[in-house]
Amino acid sequence: MAVIADILARALLAHRVGNIEAASAGYREILAASPLHPRANHLLGFALLQQGSPADAEPLLATALRRTPTSAEAWSHLGLAQFALKRLNRAESSLRRALMIRPSLLDANECLVRITLDKNPRRTIRIARRTVTLAPMRAAGWHSLGLACARRRADAPAPDDAQANIRRSIVIDPTDGSAATDLTDMLRSHRTARSASRIGLWALCLNPGSAAARVAVSAVHLDLDRIDAADRTARSAAVLAPGTANAYGNRAQCHYRLARFDRAIVDGTRAAAAAPEDPQILANLGSYHLAVGNLVDGWRLFGHRKTGRAIARSPHLPGPQWTGELSARLLVLAEQGLGDEILFASCWPDLADAVRRNRLSAVRVEIDPRLRGLAERSFPELEWLDRNRTAGPANGARRSIEFAATHWIAAGDLPTVFRREQDAFPTSAGYLIPDPDRVNEFRRWLDAEAPGQRRMGLCWRSGLTTEDRVKYYPELSDCRPLLHARGLRIVILQYDDCAAEVTALDPAMQTSILFPPDLDRRDDLDGAAALMAALDGVVSAQTAVQALAGAVGAQTLGFDLAPTWVELGQARSPWYPSMTNLHRQSDETWEQLMQRVADHALRSDGPTASGR
Repeated sequence: MAVIADILARALLAHRVGNIEAASAGYREILAASPLHPRANHLLGFALLQQGSPADAEPLLATALRRTPTSAEAWSHLGLAQFALKRLNRAESSLRRALMIRPSLLDANECLVRITLDKNPRRTIRIARRTVTLAPMRAAGWHSLGLACARRRADAPAPDDAQANIRRSIVIDPTDGSAATDLTDMLRSHRTARSASRIGLWALCLNPGSAAARVAVSAVHLDLDRIDAADRTARSAAVLAPGTANAYGNRAQCHYRLARFDRAIVDGTRAAAAAPEDPQILANLGSYHLAVGNLVDGWRLFGHRKTGRAIARSPHLPGPQWTGELSARLLVLAEQGLGDEILFASCWPDLADAVRRNRLSAVRVEIDPRLRGLAERSFPELEWLDRNRTAGPANGARRSIEFAATHWIAAGDLPTVFRREQDAFPTSAGYLIPDPDRVNEFRRWLDAEAPGQRRMGLCWRSGLTTEDRVKYYPELSDCRPLLHARGLRIVILQYDDCAAEVTALDPAMQTSILFPPDLDRRDDLDGAAALMAALDGVVSAQTAVQALAGAVGAQTLGFDLAPTWVELGQARSPWYPSMTNLHRQSDETWEQLMQRVADHALRSDGPTASGR
């Protein structure tokens, strides 16, 4: 025993000074003489774990624990080995055993945070806070706390405290490339792409061999429309780690941005093979299939979108999801933004027809309150429920208990029932009916302000102009060809404060612009719809204005950075028969695209002239 004790002492000394090979040799010498020696099994397992051999470490640690089941360190090291082997349930159990014996074990706390991030965010935050309390200058603890805070709202941007904790981790250890990578992703979630780009490139400098860092930087390049750089970086991530799903996913997004939809499907399918449970990858793949007109696979995968998942997780849903069953009392739950809500409202005529034919007992539709006037006028057969955007998903189900629905469906899933084939899309323009009195009122105003001229409504951008979205829209100054076009009078449909942009134009262009009187262009959608119906046409970027113009049947010319899934592979919009879309070519500036828009608007057949 004295000999074993001497060997163990020398091995421990070597281990403490970082000479793991010498320490391992000593532990093995002990085990050759005493195979069940608990400390030698434990410490050799720990040494193997440090050397990156968790599979070899696990049985040694298990042997040690059979002899010394109260060793917190051994349970901790076993949990770390199981975590490295992706045996997460076993790892969680082992780490909790370790912390029951000794709550102050830092490695066990930090690893448990990583395992439980998506299970119980509030409990995970408590564990992470315990870690930083025990060791406030330990960077890994703050990093784990930041990740835990970010998961507290899984379907929303990372909260400010998550970013602050990750930044504190980086201040303590500026060489931690994984923390810089996570901060990059958090900045992206807040749509601050330029800041994300700086941090992401720093993460890549710290760890050029990191596939995760390359995936994060590739995504930032996509946000900033640096497509070639995004593709190169994603490709290098796939080379470094061929099983990295988001590397293929980002390459697919590059192809999608360039309208190479078939190639997007190829890389998107690779991404889905690498991560078959990742809902965002599956939803993106659905978009690629829809973009080529493959509605069968497209709608099936579209169900994985974030807003649809959030509704499906609600505990307040009444009965099963509706897939077309007869005689149902149906609750339709709103999702996504106003533009998408109007797009999916193209299925409201089908719902109303089903009620009239007694194929559905009753239908209640949750809607943006600004649409209520149009909805009630257009479809008196349906019931309406104002959407509360500040509440959680499926809040309409909680407020519709008295409706006694037998089935529910998210608005974005209505096309899976009513638009299974291209021939199922509407052939007649317009499904929302504006107030005829207000239409006539706007016509009188237009006749007085622009007699004998062609009156075109204009919306050139979204109201959301974050760093990752500005690429989709021109500046108002880029619209010079439209503003200068002889015989055109431009009516502003932009729904936020754009007075400064108009004032910045030269006086000659300002004279062609009209602002509709006494109209809240943002919140009075009934009035905006009446104005669109009174105009000779509408020219709009892909915004809620474009969707509303198509919904009321106005002659609409849409323009965009590139084709998207919404067009379903068609030259003209399948959702809105009165709409045609023009897209910016790869070698074209926004002003050049707007010249093409102006040319189309001036043609005798108006903005419905086809062309891409």
